[in-house]
Parts: sequence; structure tokens; C-alpha cells
Amino acid sequence: MDTTLETVERPDPDTVDRSSREARSTGTRLGPVFAEGHGAWLTAVDGTDYFDATAGSGAVSLGHQHPAVVDAVVAQARRLGHTGCKLGSDVREEMTAQLAALVPFEDARVLPTATGSEAIEAALKVARAATGRNSVVALDRSFHGKTAGALALTWRQSLKEHSGPAPQGIWRIDPPDPRAGDDNGAAEQQARSLIARAAATGDLAAVVIEPVQVTEGVLELPVRYIDAVADEARKAGALVVIDEIYTGLGRCGRLFRSELLSHTPDLIVLGKTLGNGSPIAAVTGPAAVLDALPAGVQTSTFSGNPVSCAAAVAVLDVVVNQDVPARARELGEYLREHGQESMREFEWIRDWRVVGGLAGFDCIDSAGQPSPSLARAFTRAALAERLLLFSGGPQDASVKIVPSLMMSQADLRRLTDLLDATSRRISEGV
Repeated sequence: MDTTLETVERPDPDTVDRSSREARSTGTRLGPVFAEGHGAWLTAVDGTDYFDATAGSGAVSLGHQHPAVVDAVVAQARRLGHTGCKLGSDVREEMTAQLAALVPFEDARVLPTATGSEAIEAALKVARAATGRNSVVALDRSFHGKTAGALALTWRQSLKEHSGPAPQGIWRIDPPDPRAGDDNGAAEQQARSLIARAAATGDLAAVVIEPVQVTEGVLELPVRYIDAVADEARKAGALVVIDEIYTGLGRCGRLFRSELLSHTPDLIVLGKTLGNGSPIAAVTGPAAVLDALPAGVQTSTFSGNPVSCAAAVAVLDVVVNQDVPARARELGEYLREHGQESMREFEWIRDWRVVGGLAGFDCIDSAGQPSPSLARAFTRAALAERLLLFSGGPQDASVKIVPSLMMSQADLRRLTDLLDATSRRISEGV
């Protein structure tokens, strides 16, 4: 038997077709292929600079290639790159201790994960372990991720195609829409009623809430409404889980958006900004709650990865020492003033919404109805101006502005100039 290995002829690197072979399910890429980043800017492979008002899907809040984060990542990669999920590291202990000192819990614990979706999955397991129950209340227009448990809580039906049968035990409530002037009192009563019905089954484990529904267009939930939902959940003996993956660590002008609530939630889920581009997220809460989950139930190969933990340590230092929440408030004030001017000048821009360093607005047609086509046209026109934006929203008619929180004043003026130029393109039909 001939056991000689057959030599495989390798293609000449200079003749390889380098067009993307990525599956289409990950979504259509916006704009060109990028090769470098710095602060609020991304540079394409052809050398063209683009202003990034998506901040890496909200993760790069400190800006691309923040020097403190880069230095920490490089130093850690040279020292220890990976241990797996069942071996600890000094930087993992440093990260969990530092984060535990910031979250608003006595005797806090941190459960590291690699992604936000994984953190939501872990939070659900913790809630079920702590309560001995299974069902969960989620909100319409929410987004919590695309893995099975997180997707069950996520509102948008189109994301659930090919995901198998809908899980049992998910209750949904319809929160107030800040664009519609909803009666918050009526919304609170509806929420209390539904949570009471869910509690009557004896199986309600948790209520999961995004304080600002960013993915669906930067829709801010009234604090009074969240307090009412949380109050009813506590009456039912269910855990209150606040999803701060997008809003936490300064993005909304406070270290945590949940600081505004009357009572501390049972769990706070963090991600995105935590790694400033490195994949890391976490569930945080008091030991009595988090440690209800038995050892070994929630592990994954890359949770607590040393390099990602090093990035998180650097991020937490910057967030605290450079007062990132204050930077977000200043950015928000600037964007709010710009939005008021835009709505006066362009009649098709409506409902300009700002929460700290998050902004969004709706595009409407001549009849005053939401216009998905106009929102898509806006992002295309922005791309022509070398500005990166995402559209979305409940009617797919919203444009979202999520820039770096650490921009210079010159970059901030550049952002609003590009937004104005894009709006003029739309109005002139360019």
C-alpha cells in the first residue's frame, strides 16, 4: 500500500481571488473593506477614510485602536493568550475584581462570557437556577441576541427564521413608544397585568429589560415604566434582569443606565464597550443570585480569555479615570441641538431622539408616514459622503447614530457636517 502523501499544489498568492467567501447569512456588508482604524475613523483598503458613526456595532465606544486598550492587548498577547474556560489567569481575576467594584451590588460577582448573546443565555440560566422556575417576560421591540435563548426574547420575527420551534414560556409586553406619545400609565397597567398573569402560573423566573432599545432605533423607556415592571416582577418573586450590553459603561451618560431606577436590579448584563472591540461580555449580580448556578453549568472555551480580559481592564480604567459618562453627556447635548436644527430644516426628518452618546431619528414620506426607503437612501447617501450609519427601527424607517464617545471637537463638528451634507443630498435628490 502506497502511504506516500500526495503533494498538494498551492496556488500562487499573487493570483488568488481575494473576494470574500463569507456566507451571506451574516448580513450585507456596509461600504468597502476596511484595513485600519483610528479614533472615530476607519480606513478602507484603497486608503479612503470614513467616519464611523456605528462604533463597531456600538462596541468601540472609546474609538478604534484606543492606545491604552491596544497596549494592554499587545502586552497580554505576548505574555499569555489563552487558558481555556477551566483554567484561570491573573488578568481574569483582575478584570472580575475591577468590574465587581463598579457594579451596584453588595458582594458582587461577575460571570464572564465571550459575547452578549452568551451573557443573556447565562443570565437566563442564573434566573432559573435562583428561582426554580422557567418562564420569562420580554418586551416588544427588544433585541437580546441571536442564539436560541436570547433570540426567544428578541422581538423581530425576521431574525427567527430557520431557528426551529418557538420556545415555550415567553411572555411579551408592549412598552411605551417615545415617538407615539403613549400613555405611560396605561402601558404600566398593561405590563403589571400581564406579569401578574405570568406569575399566576407559578413559573415566572425573570423579566428582561433593555432600558434603551437601541437596535430598534434608540427608543428610550421611561424610568417610571421600568420601575413599574420591576416592581411587579419582584412581587412575583421573579428576577429583574437589565440588559445593559449597549447602554452600560458610560454610553448613556451614566456608568449604568440602571442607576436611574428606584431599586437595584437583580442582574445587570454588560458587553460591547467592555472590550472596546475585543469579544467579552459579562453577567453581574450579587453572589447570592449568581452563585445559584452550579459549578460547570455555564462555561465556554473563550469566556474570560486573557487577551479580552486585558482589554476590559484597560477599558474600565479609561471609563472611570477619563469620565466617559460625562463625555457621553456632552456628545448628547451637541447631537440634540443639531437634531433640532435638522428637523427645522428638513421636513422629512422627525422624532430626533438622544440618550447620552446615542441618537436616532425617523424618516417620513410626504404623507407623514414612516419611510423605510428614505432611511435606506439616507445610509446610502451617507456612504457617498464617507459616513457610516445603520438604519433600522420598528418600521425600518429609523437612522441610528452611535459614534465614539472620545471624539475631538473637530471630529464632532465633522460628524454633524457630514450629516448635514447627507441630508442635503436626500433633499436635492442627488
